[in-house]
Amino acid sequence: MSEGQQNARVLKDRWSVLWLAIGTVLGFFWTIPVMWWLSPVFILRFTRTQKVWRGFILVWLATLLTVGVTQYEMLNALMPSPFPVYLITVAVTALPYALPFLADRLLARRLEGFISTLVFPLAVTAVDFLGAKANPLGSVGSNAYFQYGNLALMQLLSVTGMWGIAFLVNWLGSTVNWAWEREFDWSRIRRGTAVYAGILLAVVLFGSFRLAFAPSPAGTVRMHGITAVDMRQNWTALNQLREREGWEAMRQKALEYRDLYFEGTIREARAGAQLVHWPEQAVMVPGEDEPAFIARAQEIARQESVYLALAFGAVYEGGRPWENKLMIIDPDGDIVLEHRKYALAALEGTKGGDGILRSAETPFGTLSGIICNDANHEEVVAQAGRKGIDILLAPSMEHRAIDPIHAHMAIYRAIENGVTVVRQADNGLSFVVDPYGRVLAAVDHWTASERVMLAQVPAHANVFTLYPYIGDLFAWLAMAGFLTLTLLVAIRGRRARSGATG
Repeated sequence: MSEGQQNARVLKDRWSVLWLAIGTVLGFFWTIPVMWWLSPVFILRFTRTQKVWRGFILVWLATLLTVGVTQYEMLNALMPSPFPVYLITVAVTALPYALPFLADRLLARRLEGFISTLVFPLAVTAVDFLGAKANPLGSVGSNAYFQYGNLALMQLLSVTGMWGIAFLVNWLGSTVNWAWEREFDWSRIRRGTAVYAGILLAVVLFGSFRLAFAPSPAGTVRMHGITAVDMRQNWTALNQLREREGWEAMRQKALEYRDLYFEGTIREARAGAQLVHWPEQAVMVPGEDEPAFIARAQEIARQESVYLALAFGAVYEGGRPWENKLMIIDPDGDIVLEHRKYALAALEGTKGGDGILRSAETPFGTLSGIICNDANHEEVVAQAGRKGIDILLAPSMEHRAIDPIHAHMAIYRAIENGVTVVRQADNGLSFVVDPYGRVLAAVDHWTASERVMLAQVPAHANVFTLYPYIGDLFAWLAMAGFLTLTLLVAIRGRRARSGATG
């Protein structure tokens, strides 16, 4: 009997349920990066000691419990719904996390040697990638995001994108289980252990050297980000005012908020700002007021000799979809860039953009811009890397329940594309982060006494990275690798059955 046939048998382990419990408990601490390395070690041990479907269902239920409890506020903020609908949402959300354990149980122990350890990380990477492309929220929830803070590891983003990190983190679990099943006998596991340890060490060394030898920027531009009004609350209040008292009452109230932002822009420009940045939907602008609003912004930019990045929502009567816009005006008063938010346009009821990143040349580098959830779509933001963008503006309006996790996702785009990301947020974390993911300035909406972010933003600091040019190649290779191993198991199984009947 071959090793693969022997391994296909269910393992015996009287501590099996304990391993599931440990893996599940570790999952409750999902904001701690190391838990994503450790939890699969124990859950894999559990599934490999259970019958296929019993193990899968129990893991799915355990994941449902973890997701349902730990992410209750987050999911309700993004998709508020009655509790029965919430349970269905959680069940669907938990499924992609459980499926790779099923794949491992079906395939890994029917393969011989160290190659069997690849099934689980390949399955995780493939499911992660497919989920990101199918989800209108983009790559929200992807494995790699939970390694935020490990800058050396995060430098891998510049080559493989998120998918290399997801693979490497989850490969540990299957490697440990491979060694566990060989009773940690060093003579039997040293080569496989050396392969994994060597690759992990190479990745960490790559990241460490990349950070250590990062060049200093040639210069900086002084940026002031301002959040003058809490529009998460006031946007709703303005719509309620329109329902109660009519369109004109809403117009007058919205004008007060616009005045606050214009006053803040003048104040910060006179304090030395070269670029003033507003958050997403900083103000509501009725369609008939938009020309006057833009004309005033142009006049202030000229008078104060400042670049003005204003993000606003243009609303219209008669059921016409509103528009979520970012506009950059230069010190001559010219509109040099206009971007409409493209992510979640249908769900938000807006007239979405085309997903093409525009750019503007300035004395301090090439500017471009996205808005909030646009940053969840790494394949679109990769245009910034290919176009050599120096500074990517990313205004946002957040929910407190996803602060600062959603902000950290935008930092991944900086490393992937070698760009500086400037994110001014309402109800969330504002920051400036360099092309290596190092935070240069930050202001938290919920703790700041003054919601103004001042930063010397690197100028002409675009860094070449491979990811924008090869895109999601690593993820496609992971899918191909998983399908190849599945086919190999199927062929071997068919041959074994043919041999038995012959």
